[in-house]
Amino acid sequence: MIKPAPAMNLEKPLRIVVVTDTYVPDINGVAMSLGRLCPGLRERGHRVEVIRSGRADGEELWLPWWPLPGYGEVRVGAPWPGQLRRRWQKQRPDVIYVAIETPLGFSAVAAARRLGIPVVGGFHTNFREYLRKYGAGWVSDQVWRYQKWFHERLARTLAPSPEACAKLVAAGFSKVSVLGRGVDTTLYHPDKRCAALRREWGVRDDAPVALVVGRVSSEKNITLAIRAFERMRLSRPDLICMVVGDGPTRARLEHEHPGVRFAGYLVGEKLAVCYASADILLFPSETETFGNVLIEGMASGLAALAYDYAAASWHGVDRVNVLKVGKSDETAFLDAAETLTDVTLRARLGKEARRTAEALSWPSVVGELERILMEVALAH
Repeated sequence: MIKPAPAMNLEKPLRIVVVTDTYVPDINGVAMSLGRLCPGLRERGHRVEVIRSGRADGEELWLPWWPLPGYGEVRVGAPWPGQLRRRWQKQRPDVIYVAIETPLGFSAVAAARRLGIPVVGGFHTNFREYLRKYGAGWVSDQVWRYQKWFHERLARTLAPSPEACAKLVAAGFSKVSVLGRGVDTTLYHPDKRCAALRREWGVRDDAPVALVVGRVSSEKNITLAIRAFERMRLSRPDLICMVVGDGPTRARLEHEHPGVRFAGYLVGEKLAVCYASADILLFPSETETFGNVLIEGMASGLAALAYDYAAASWHGVDRVNVLKVGKSDETAFLDAAETLTDVTLRARLGKEARRTAEALSWPSVVGELERILMEVALAH
């Protein structure tokens, strides 16, 4: 017989458990966001424990895992509902945040429901779109039904943008709220532009640099960015293209496009300097739930081109602070890329992009998450 949960006292800090298959120093949007949110909640006085797959530091508990087929660097945590239930019986959380709908996430929800602990979940990854990009459309609808079933068992689902929230609601998801993303405008800043780095890249004089940042894989649509680069070079033969990231298609793309430079993964200050030392951000992905790369580029003062959805839809105004084209319209994307050879247009877009990014602070996002977690804990 499970004892009823004690009454919530919101004058005391919350005891929060975050369950995730990825966390810093992993390089992806989920890990980066949690790497901001968890310390931010701790700074506000809450007790935050991270349970993750893979290696962990002193503030985290790690569980066994296996690599995701085709994505060796992506870990999938093993299901351990019994261990989690026993752990939470001894030290009961006020609320649990589950980041991903994996076996580990499923285990956490099952254990929490058994104990009567409220769970909030993030809708970080659109697995249905990923599967379609990999030619597995036959299973994508089953995965979508599973995600919907999973989130209906939660007290709240957090979508990263109003657009994503509206799509989930239209698909029949209930109890959905928006939790946006922030950007570190001190780390990502135009003043970090580095002439020495540009010389390393082989940039001559004031030639423009087009930057592509993200996992080098099919779902990120890197090949379209390279086609855009090749189109731009027709009018600017001195244009340089840098791809920052790694992944399963890198070797093939490097072989097929020797004129494109691949830097591998960069993080922290090195990534920030790389952004600021470029001039154009090409962001052709069609599978984002938000798109942190876009606002990092905007904070760095880049002229960005993206499809009109997710972060670009929410924070971008076409031809004011970003160039936007209809999602999946590759012809429009290529045409828009060509206009970015205009230095005057790039300067105007970059200036307004930086101004937009300055309003997107992480502390405000942490504060909104704190409000939601308290609301859920109190209502349970």
